[in-house]
Amino acid sequence: MVRVMAWLYRFNEPFVGRLVTTGVTIAATFQPYFWLNNHLPPRFDFLTPLDTAIPFLPWTYAVYCSFFALLLGAAWCLEACEYLRMLTAVLVANAVCYLGFFLFTAHYPRPPVDSIPPGFWREQFATMRASDNAGNTFPSIHVATTWLGALRLRHRRGGVLWLVWAGLICLSTLTVKQHFIVDVLGGLAVAGGVHALLFRRAAPSASVPATAEVRS
Repeated sequence: MVRVMAWLYRFNEPFVGRLVTTGVTIAATFQPYFWLNNHLPPRFDFLTPLDTAIPFLPWTYAVYCSFFALLLGAAWCLEACEYLRMLTAVLVANAVCYLGFFLFTAHYPRPPVDSIPPGFWREQFATMRASDNAGNTFPSIHVATTWLGALRLRHRRGGVLWLVWAGLICLSTLTVKQHFIVDVLGGLAVAGGVHALLFRRAAPSASVPATAEVRS
């Protein structure tokens, strides 16, 4: 195990290695996500009057998708060890969210694609919805992963801007009508809990290179 971890550190030292690791991680999380979304019928309704009052803003889909750019920013800014720990936290958060999808299955009543004026945004939503069904809402993986990244990046230059960007991504899950408000709150809670669990300050281990230490 120590040799495997040492190899992972070396592989992820260059930015390209972190890109590859990110791609593999995302691909791995997609498999259970799509299975759950395609096989679980809804049993709960989390829609509130406040959810209904939030406007549907198709252009905020660009903010919603910038989630991937934030992950790339984390891959660029964080050292190999800290980034690997962040990805581990993301996998743990995903597992918690999958459990939530199973126990509290809900489907968001998304506006029909035809309600979007013809053009670019209608095409983007049609493409997304062709593969992503209306389930897998509580808690939001999109929010949990985004906020985990922001919690690590807040220590870096422009930390406040990372947090603001992450906050806008979380809000966009509501304005693109992918998530209920309770999903966002749940995603933030998952991110906070997993971060507290995996990033507690600890004494350096003799088996981990000094360069692999991270700040909590």
